[in-house]
Amino acid sequence: MKKLFYLFTLFTIVVNAQIVNLKIIDLSDNLPLDDADIYFRNSTKNFVSDMEGKTIVDLSNVAQTDELIVSKKDYQNTTIKVSDLKSEMNIKLEKVNEIELKEVFVTNLKAEDILKKVIENYAKNFNTEEHYYKINFMREAVIDSVNRDLINVDLQFRFKKDQVKIHSNNVVNERIIGEGSKLNSSYSMFQYFKNISLLEVTKSMLNRFGEKYYDEEYVQISKYADKYMYEIEFSNQQSKVKNWFLIDKETFAIVEHQSKMENVEYKKSNDIVVYYDQIYKYRPFQGKWILKETSSTSSTIYLDNEKIKHVFDVKVNLEVKDFNSQPFPEFKKSVNEKMDIRRSFN
Repeated sequence: MKKLFYLFTLFTIVVNAQIVNLKIIDLSDNLPLDDADIYFRNSTKNFVSDMEGKTIVDLSNVAQTDELIVSKKDYQNTTIKVSDLKSEMNIKLEKVNEIELKEVFVTNLKAEDILKKVIENYAKNFNTEEHYYKINFMREAVIDSVNRDLINVDLQFRFKKDQVKIHSNNVVNERIIGEGSKLNSSYSMFQYFKNISLLEVTKSMLNRFGEKYYDEEYVQISKYADKYMYEIEFSNQQSKVKNWFLIDKETFAIVEHQSKMENVEYKKSNDIVVYYDQIYKYRPFQGKWILKETSSTSSTIYLDNEKIKHVFDVKVNLEVKDFNSQPFPEFKKSVNEKMDIRRSFN
């Protein structure tokens, strides 16, 4: 009996040792830092801190010789040996010195010039095609805050050029079926998936510069993952469209992109887009930038057949849980990427 108790205790210690509770805080004021990236020098796992600066790090299959790295835009990296991690830890990040950024910011490049460099260097920078991605996919649609449709599934993505092949493990994490034709009408994510490469999106924006479409822009220098970044923003005040990029200053790789639109009325349909916000994020891995997540949120006011106004909110989130040069064996069922993904799980 004592031997059994000893084995159970030993097992508990080993399991607990694989879980680390981290809290990321600002060195200067001890306030929590959200959206900090936690990843490893060699392991493909990655985590993100929440609004309280907290995250739970799973160390299973992570070598003791590996290193954990914490990065956040405008902060210096912190690196800790995995062997030095404890079950509960606070990690403090130091802000980048503004004088340091000013000394680096010596450029006559405009936003248009930087986008040209992004396209010129695209082939060597975009590494998404090299891996299979284990992704958590969630789409939620809500009408008038009460009628809700949601699907949450794990998928495997494989990118090739501007195409994506999807496989599932045939398991639904969560499913809520909404009512009415608006929620149940076919909803294809194909174009969204296709644009993850950002190549065609960037080319389209560059063409708009040639048409003098954008009337405001700025370029500045920031720092992320111990690398200097071009931070560029350009917008059109009349169409209420704003685009923002974070771009590796050395390689001209896209690290993050955000596109926003507010209070835009479409006269043909009488729909009003209250807001639309789409984000693509990449994370560092062995000198390259790897897809981390992409999300979009939108709110639209529309009229039904009886001319009654409704608010239609949609949220989509794709979060990369892991990636590998080989397929993940549990994802065997093919999913038609041009169809409504929900139909594959009905």
